[in-house]
Amino acid sequence: MANVEDSESSRLNRPNWGFAGEAFKYTSMIAIVVVAGMLFKKKLGGITWGQIWEGIQRIPPWQIALAVLVTCINFVVLTGYDWISVKYLKKNLSISKIMQGAVMGYALSNVFGWILGGTAIRFRLYTNWGFRFSEVVAFVSILSVTFWLGMFLLAGISFAMLPVQLPKTYEDAMPFPLHTLGYLFLVCVGIYVLATIFIRRPIRIGKQTFVLPPFKMSLVQLLVSAADFVLASLVLYLLLPSGVVNYSTVLVSYLAAMIVVVFLHVPGGLGVLETVVLSMLASSDHADGEPVKVAVTSALLVYRVIYYLIPAAVAGLMFIAHEMRHKREITTDQLGAPREMDPEI
Repeated sequence: MANVEDSESSRLNRPNWGFAGEAFKYTSMIAIVVVAGMLFKKKLGGITWGQIWEGIQRIPPWQIALAVLVTCINFVVLTGYDWISVKYLKKNLSISKIMQGAVMGYALSNVFGWILGGTAIRFRLYTNWGFRFSEVVAFVSILSVTFWLGMFLLAGISFAMLPVQLPKTYEDAMPFPLHTLGYLFLVCVGIYVLATIFIRRPIRIGKQTFVLPPFKMSLVQLLVSAADFVLASLVLYLLLPSGVVNYSTVLVSYLAAMIVVVFLHVPGGLGVLETVVLSMLASSDHADGEPVKVAVTSALLVYRVIYYLIPAAVAGLMFIAHEMRHKREITTDQLGAPREMDPEI
């Protein structure tokens, strides 16, 4: 966890590439989405939108309702990310505000991307609540560490202990056998947890100073992040027909998709999530051809609506309400403040 002053200094000293750099960044995002869409379409083969619509209609209402319920539970769990960051920075903030920050931050991040959605929204919210810029930078850094801890923990458990059915082409491309890769992930998590026990002094690397959280907080980080990934992938699993694929494979495909989405910085993982998950779940190695492709694609589209679009719409309304309330508070403070006397009177 970076020292807040050093984090701010490092951020401000980064090179500014101006309009050309920004144009290249957003053009790259658009290009990635287009390529991912083309790959997704290629994966679908001859499947038509009519077949996909029929597949959506075949999803039982109770499965959709259960997926909505699990999504709501997941967003409650997401509050844990922000709670950990607030506690680590030793800030006093009500749980209602922490929940607002988490829901708005993650829901809008899922659609608009981490930078345009989550970070920008949190900067606005938490600076309104009294956080300094440097503290928001540290806040976001802690969120990222928590995210990757859960990713490594679940990927490690899945690869090492669960019956994962990856396509043979994916397994052949791995640098190590799946179980070996799983144990490597678990070792990384173990090293982090042990470090929080035995290394209590600040760690300085170059100009950055890192202070590890207490051991108990590291366990909460693992619990919150792991629960987040379990619930998010469970939403997708609940929308699939029974018997198509086991849950552990859905979990691993979801984790793989999230890794790709994070590295490519594609807003909402548009096209990327669908391509990775479809290629892993609808592989010819363990799928029954076209019917499974239709089922997986239909589930992915409904998943987009339930897990991405509806929460983003709710978060958008929450943010508008927050801005209106904040503006009223500023106006009230200004009207209630005593007027300065004219020095000429």
